[in-house]
Amino acid sequence: MNEAVALLLVQHLFPGWLITRDARGNWWAAFSSDDLDGLLAVLSAADPDAARRAVHLLTEGG
Repeated sequence: MNEAVALLLVQHLFPGWLITRDARGNWWAAFSSDDLDGLLAVLSAADPDAARRAVHLLTEGG
């Protein structure tokens, strides 16, 4: 797929995210939230393994 078209498609599919490409062609996605719960939900969806590690550290004392 043409990467310019892919960028437009991904931006359309995820309108709540700021998705761009930098000058080197790297893909970037940024997000924000009105509250901590929303931020944690997005972080968990973006990196489930890191979320599981965080839960483990917080519940087991790491």
